Amino acid sequence: MADKKNKSAYGQAAGDTDFRKKYDLDEYAAKAAAREDAEKEERKARWEAKMAGKKYHKPMDGSETLSTARNATQDFSKLVGTSTLVPAGAGVGKKGRGAGFYCEACDLTFKDNLQWVEHTNSMQHQRNTGHTGEVKRATAQEVHDRIEALWQRLQEQKKDNVVNLQERLQVRKEEEEKEREEKRRKRKEAEEKRRLEKEKELKARTDYGEDVRIEGEHDEDDMMAMMGFTGFGSTKSSAPPSSAAAAALLRRQFKQMQSDKDIPGISCGLVDDNNIFEWEVMLMLNDDCKYYGGKSPPPPPPCSRCGNFRAILNFPPTYPLMPPKLTFQTPIPFHPNIYPSGELCISILHPPEEDKYGYEDASERWSPVQSPETILLSVISLFEDPNDESPANVEAARLLRLEKEGQSKDFRRRCRKCVRESLGED
Repeated sequence: MADKKNKSAYGQAAGDTDFRKKYDLDEYAAKAAAREDAEKEERKARWEAKMAGKKYHKPMDGSETLSTARNATQDFSKLVGTSTLVPAGAGVGKKGRGAGFYCEACDLTFKDNLQWVEHTNSMQHQRNTGHTGEVKRATAQEVHDRIEALWQRLQEQKKDNVVNLQERLQVRKEEEEKEREEKRRKRKEAEEKRRLEKEKELKARTDYGEDVRIEGEHDEDDMMAMMGFTGFGSTKSSAPPSSAAAAALLRRQFKQMQSDKDIPGISCGLVDDNNIFEWEVMLMLNDDCKYYGGKSPPPPPPCSRCGNFRAILNFPPTYPLMPPKLTFQTPIPFHPNIYPSGELCISILHPPEEDKYGYEDASERWSPVQSPETILLSVISLFEDPNDESPANVEAARLLRLEKEGQSKDFRRRCRKCVRESLGED
């Protein structure tokens, strides 16, 4: 047991303090003397500045940078309606954090934003934030960029102040060109999206059969079935109530087209005599068709070198409120506006609704005043003048552009190959 008189319980003398940290008294005395000298020099500098009628500023130590323009916006409204906790006595003077606009660099509080702005521009704040107070000299490139930005702003202001008719027309022309460019970009994106969806649907039907369910295809029917709105006095195979009127209209139009002799190059028939909603169409292009017509000069009759393309025209039961669908049969024409599956992409066969992509106007889409005759005439016109701005077949559109630029004749060769196949020569 340890000797309680001379030692502690740990075997050391009871008065031993060797385990405590020892400080170098001379070192800390020198630091205190240096601090006192610095404070004395600062008091002297402040007194001299006061006697000279000037304001004292913290001396620079060489680490400061040149002052630059602020690129951040001062939001003075962020304190409106807020509460700030301040210590007791903080409202006396500006020193310390109080209620108002507080500067952390200078440890000062200001009661209004005007004093705050004046302080941030003062030399005191500049020195405390590490700036010399001297403005940075701009480079030649910075001056050039600044002049360019001011010039652009001036041009925008001039456009707003135009009063001359010719200048107004010029400004409007430039704005319309920008709008057309933006519309063209959206149109291409929408067409590409539709093309990918069509290819995805075609691939799904090819891989899994015609009975495959496409996402979103039967959502409305499923919802009606869940709510019990199906089977009211009819079966699934029965036609909608409007199909009788549509059938009567189609019979009249079909009879008119067969008896009309003024529509050259178009021949119509029924796939099934008992189904007026499915037509078989033969389009016989003439020699004037640039890519799908005959040679120049054309061969003597009855010979022909023009394309004869067969298509199926399917009418919905809601015709003429909704458009039919035209699908070319093998051989499928190589055309920018015909999908590889044979389905035709043309504005007048799109449903009569607003285009959510902004590509087509409502007046360009289907309307009940259209008829099978106007549809087929538009298709023949599309063969004579393909549209490469909204392609269903991207490869055909690309080759057509090269053909127009005179860089390649692959588009013409592919078209002639389709013509030979339609004539049974290949």
